[in-house]
Amino acid sequence: MQRFMPGMGCCRVAREQVQLCCERPYQLACGIAALAYRIEVAPEQAGRLFVSLISTFPDRVALFIERAALSCAALPTKGERHAFRNQILGRLSAADLAMFDELMSAEWHRLRAKRITGGAN
Repeated sequence: MQRFMPGMGCCRVAREQVQLCCERPYQLACGIAALAYRIEVAPEQAGRLFVSLISTFPDRVALFIERAALSCAALPTKGERHAFRNQILGRLSAADLAMFDELMSAEWHRLRAKRITGGAN
């Protein structure tokens, strides 16, 4: 089981319980991978993880916004994309939300063009 919180030694609880700790870059990599996976398989739960990650890594908010936007754009339905956005709506500043919207929209258009042209993009 993974969990992300400020001051953690490792995102894997069992490892932390036996005092096996990871360096911050590895924790960050786990967070990025976990967010992409959660958006893909359980987007209704991804907002909670996103909030946990930005509170755990407050100096990396832009990175998580970028990764969330790219993953969100790949969700198959508009309803799923809007549902994810609604989960993070009150957690980001207006500027950060605008960055998410811009990145998500650009990626959605890129993916759509790729599908239309058969992957030539």
